[in-house]
This record gives sequence, C-alpha cells and structure tokens, in this order.
Amino acid sequence: MKTKELIMNTVRIIGDIIFVNIDFLLAFKLRFGDTIPAQNYNAYMDLIPYISVFAVLLFQMYNLYSNQLKRRIDEIFYTFIPATFIMVLFVGTLTYLTHSLAFPRSVFLISFPVLFVTMIAWRYLALALERFISKKEDIIIVGRGENTAKLIKNIAHSMHKSYNIKDVIIDNPDYLKDLDYVKFDLSTDFSNLEEKLMAVEADIIFVASNLSEEEKKDAFYAALEKNWEVSLVPEFYEIMLSGSRLEQIGEMPVFEIVAPHNSIGFFFKRVTDIILSAVGLLLSLPLTIPAALAVKLESKGPLFFTQERISRMGEKFEVYKFRTMVNNAEKDTGPVLAQKNDSRVTKVGKFLRKTRIDEIPQLINVLKGDMSIVGPRPERPHFVGQFEKEIPHYKYRHFIKTGITGLAQVYGFYDTDAEDKLRMDLLYANKRSFVFDLKILLETLKVIFMGHKAN
Repeated sequence: MKTKELIMNTVRIIGDIIFVNIDFLLAFKLRFGDTIPAQNYNAYMDLIPYISVFAVLLFQMYNLYSNQLKRRIDEIFYTFIPATFIMVLFVGTLTYLTHSLAFPRSVFLISFPVLFVTMIAWRYLALALERFISKKEDIIIVGRGENTAKLIKNIAHSMHKSYNIKDVIIDNPDYLKDLDYVKFDLSTDFSNLEEKLMAVEADIIFVASNLSEEEKKDAFYAALEKNWEVSLVPEFYEIMLSGSRLEQIGEMPVFEIVAPHNSIGFFFKRVTDIILSAVGLLLSLPLTIPAALAVKLESKGPLFFTQERISRMGEKFEVYKFRTMVNNAEKDTGPVLAQKNDSRVTKVGKFLRKTRIDEIPQLINVLKGDMSIVGPRPERPHFVGQFEKEIPHYKYRHFIKTGITGLAQVYGFYDTDAEDKLRMDLLYANKRSFVFDLKILLETLKVIFMGHKAN
C-alpha cells in the first residue's frame, strides 16, 4: 500500500472511532441536557470498545477504507444511510444483550440523524483533505478492441480527478473518436512493447483486453522494472483462475482449481438461504402487504409476475416477482430485455423497482431451493441462448445457483453490458464465501437508495 493511502486510512479509522463515539455522547447531551445521569453515562462508556471495533469492521465491509478518490462522491452519502442504521441497531442490540438498560430508547432515535449528518460531514472533509494532498496519477493504457476503448472512456469520464491519461496504445484509434477533448499520446504500434514502455514515465499501467500472452508479459515486465502499479482487465479464463489455491506436487508449485459446484460451501449456503428467506418473508410483511394492494388497485392483471428463468446447471424454474409492468407487456413484441425508462412499467412498478420491493417474492424461490439470496441474476432461456452464442464463457455463470442480488447488481449499473456483468458473475463464483455474501448484502442495502444503479 502506498504511504499516502496508509496515512489516509489511519486518519479515517481514527476519525471514525472518534466521531462515532462523540455522536452517541452528543445524543445523550441532546436528551438530558448539560448533566448526563451517571448510570446512563457509565453504561455507554462500558460499550465504547465494542462500538469502536464494530464501526471499523462495518465501514471496512463498505469499502470506506479503500482509495476514495476512485469512487463516486455521492457513494459516501448513500453508504451512510444503511451504515448508520446498522450502527444504531448494533448498539441497541448490544445494550439489550449486556443488560445496559440505562441506555434509553430516546437516545437511539436522536443518535440516528446525529450520526448520519456528522459522519457525512467528516467523510467529505477527509475526502477534501485527500484531494488536497494528492496529485493526479499518470497512467498508460495498453489494449486492443472496443473493450479497451470502453475502459479509456470510463476513466476519462469518471476518474478524471484522479488519473491523467498520458499514453494510450490501442490497435484502432477510431474507437476513441468521441474523446477528442482528452489529450494523450496515442500509438497503434505494439512492436517492441516492453522497450517502448521503458522509455516513458507513469505511475500506473492499465493492461486491457485482447492482448497476446507475449504482449502482457512485456507490459508486466516493464511495470516491474519501472515500479509501476498494474491494473489488469481480466480475460474470462483469468477470472476462473482467481479462485485457485497454491499446492505443491513434490518440489513443484501448482495452482489447484476447484469447480464452483463441487464445494462443501453449498451446504452451508443453503442452510443460510433457508433461514434468511424465512425470516425475510416474515419481516417484510409491512412492505409486501401495501405493495400487493397498490399493484392490484393500479392496473388489471395478476398480482405476481411469473416467468421461466435459468439457474444452476441450466435448471429451469418459475421466478416470482410483484408485477411492475402492464399486463401482457410482451404480447406484441415477444421477449424484450427491460430498458431504462421502459414505457411498459407502471407508476407503482417504478417505485417497486427503485426500492427493490418487487424482488421480495423471490424469497419464496429461495425457500423452495430455486435460487439463493446471493448469486448471478437468473436470466430467461431466450436470452441465455443468445448470450451463449455472442459471449464466450457465458455458460460458466451457471456453475452456481442464481440469486436475488449479486456482484453485478451492486457494482454494475442498469445499462452495464452483459459482458461486464458476466465478468462480475464469474468473479463471484470464484470468490464466494460467507463474508463475501455479507458484503454484497450490505452493498445491496446501499444501492437501494441509488436510483441510477437499479438493474
């Protein structure tokens, strides 16, 4: 980790611990005035170590200790909506379990807005400090094809405050015709790549798509010699290798790759799915009952929308959702992928989709064993056949059971293309674990509030 990032993470952790605890004390002050009763004050002081450790762990799960300059600034705001709620809920549960009943309920009600506003202000201040002490990092991008052009456009549009694109080596400059306003040295010559890279100065090299093995080696060796950071856009087979573990055959090191569907983790994941789906169906009744009434009152048609989908190993099942479109929406068009601002979606349906309430009936699918809580989103047979023809390795996403939410749903956007979603689905298949699932569930709580990420 770079020295600057280490310093900033230390500052963030110390600041988080201080402000989280100050916020609860401030809530006590607002509740009791200048003099906090000793029994209430002491009850809180006993919990400070637990609150501090939990806050750091929770914020780590939300990636709040990664390089914040590489993230959208509004993500800080949206992250602290669920994070604050979870923090207050944890403290409330902790006081109950430890019998610290001198921690009054009114303090919890006050602490939520106090904690949310203060943490947002503190984190924006920390971000401003990071931007003040940071300089743009010079980057080089090497790759072939339209995916490389897409990477360059993403960096130019989203990361312009963090990165300065210095050099680009791409096979066809026509891919970049929409980026005339961005100034960088451009080359289409891949010969003597290592020698060419050794002659330039930068901080990071992006190794993008469709390079030969020899060209990748040249880029990596140059980065090693120049002490550059390397960011790799993985090919699909490289993602599959990411789940390997190091073993030894005699004196020879080997990577052992276990197929995703041969893991004992499936048993424990199934047990967790049953518990969470049963509890979720019960706790969601205050949401699902009004939603069901709204769907029936707004338009004619069935309450639930059912549709055939594909899950693990190509198994077909009927998925359940609250109906969000007009009845028989595809009667005249046949199978059509949902689009952003789709005219077929009802007013109630727009709200249900934005808040993800329309997905809640899929907990029935989870309980039945059709789906998991976390996994690649199930697709329709028509589009599965289409994607398998167009995208290499698409069939491998079906090595694991599909889910209500997944990596592509929390890190992608509504219009993220199928190929990039596949990269995230394959990455999940190889990195899945209880902690990874928990992280995705926490991120799902965040993206519920981010309308532009609804997908």
